[in-house]
Amino acid sequence: MADHGDLSKLPSPPASSWLLGHVPDLLRPDYHRVILQWANKYGKAFRVRVLTEWTVVVADPALAAQALTHIPGRTANYTLIDEVCGGPGVVSMFGTLDEEAWRNTRKATAPAFSMANVRRYYGGVLSSAGELLEAIDREQAALGWVEAEPLLQRLMLRATLEGLFEVPDATQVPGFDTLATNITLLMTEANAQITDPIRKAFYATPLAPLLSKHVARCRTALKSIVAFHTNTATRVLSRPEPEPGNTLLWACLHRLRHPRTGRPLTPKQLHPEVGMYTTAGFDTTTSSTGWCMYAAAMQPSEQEAVARELREAGVFGRGAVLEAEREEEGGAEYGEGDGEGQEGAANRGPRRLLRLDPGRCPGPEELARLPRLNAFINEVLRMYSPTALAAERQVGDQPVRLGGLVLPPRTTVWPMTYALHMGADNWGDPEAFRPDRWLEDPRCAFARQGVDGGPQEAAGVGAAEGGPRSEEPPRRFLPFGAGPKNCVGQNFGHTVLRSLVGLLLSRYVVRLGPDMGPDGPSAEETAVLTQVAVITKLRRLRLRFQPRD
Repeated sequence: MADHGDLSKLPSPPASSWLLGHVPDLLRPDYHRVILQWANKYGKAFRVRVLTEWTVVVADPALAAQALTHIPGRTANYTLIDEVCGGPGVVSMFGTLDEEAWRNTRKATAPAFSMANVRRYYGGVLSSAGELLEAIDREQAALGWVEAEPLLQRLMLRATLEGLFEVPDATQVPGFDTLATNITLLMTEANAQITDPIRKAFYATPLAPLLSKHVARCRTALKSIVAFHTNTATRVLSRPEPEPGNTLLWACLHRLRHPRTGRPLTPKQLHPEVGMYTTAGFDTTTSSTGWCMYAAAMQPSEQEAVARELREAGVFGRGAVLEAEREEEGGAEYGEGDGEGQEGAANRGPRRLLRLDPGRCPGPEELARLPRLNAFINEVLRMYSPTALAAERQVGDQPVRLGGLVLPPRTTVWPMTYALHMGADNWGDPEAFRPDRWLEDPRCAFARQGVDGGPQEAAGVGAAEGGPRSEEPPRRFLPFGAGPKNCVGQNFGHTVLRSLVGLLLSRYVVRLGPDMGPDGPSAEETAVLTQVAVITKLRRLRLRFQPRD
């Protein structure tokens, strides 16, 4: 194994295996904590060996920003995720290694996520939220607790399809009820293949679905997902040519052309981008909302501080949620249950029809001006970032310089979001859940005078991400990545997160449900509760929702 450039100047933790290098450590479900320990011991950048290749792990804000901005190349792991979730050879803007194709789609769709358009999409969130509240109340009454993640996933799919793609009543589209389950199944499989090349090779063989029931399920799920996304792409392309000023996502995708031929795309060619935008917001925003509910249950005093701010501001107050006439429930709307077990119990009996009145609900700008709400959300995003990695980057055919070190061609660079967000060099008392840090630190999103009644600014990553008011650019808070390949939909994601957390904490007192642990997870329990690869998420999220007075 050859070592090139300045890689030998970087420290390296002892390898677990002479043959595999650090692979056994990276296969641990809590590998993000292992890397954090290494970062605290070995410093802002170090190297790990994956079989015969060296990877540079970055835990320093300035180096991470430099890598994300100036090393554009992606690794094949992104392509793998696309192909597992879309089929062999099906690659979107997310997974492409073709820079021209990436620029073509990014440039065409970036205008879709202006705040003007996000206000339009926000209506889809509000129209979906009534169904979420109905389901929470129904499950809480029937079971005494709520399995929250499937309900949040359903809402996010509705909000994405009805808002971004303007699909009317997405719940009636064939395949909608199984879409979340199918996406989750394939995302989990993709994550497993990233760390297990033998599994990846077996999965691709024609015999795999015959020898493995799991692979057969994945193939069936893939077929259903492809049909659903192709159906959505067909809807988009069958509409009349949008007006030039229409920059909603569906219109941007309608105008998208092949990067080399310049020809309009067919539904088959467009479906990877439809799938990418549907899956990206669905998984990350659902996960972040779940972590916010988990943190609220674990930190009751912080939960009450947010609820008090919402109440005093009249956010989602009286008249925001309307109850229509009661109807007898018929059938199992969630998961098509057979009348037994959790789904059946939660769907029997009379149903309250709830909807939100947009005229009584806060707008995106109003939510962005609530210091406590946004400090709470930012602290959740810091401790439980949507992704453990900001993004993998790969050096191209020529060496690059990173922080004074020359990295050889094809070197993989990992800006480690978890280490950036939890490193002792970047944050005071990083293991403590302390939203006040966002209200006190002038580099963060809120100045103290905003809490004391003086001028306040809109919430966001702001100066904490190295904004224009910072004396230094420590990009230490990167929940949506950084650089040209950051999250294109972060405006929408942040707005959805604020609205859901605000709605739920204004309406309910949230507590942990059964099997979630009253005192919080230890490091060992975190390995059981947490799944970290592409998305950082709780494997289960059982909560109790007690209505507020």
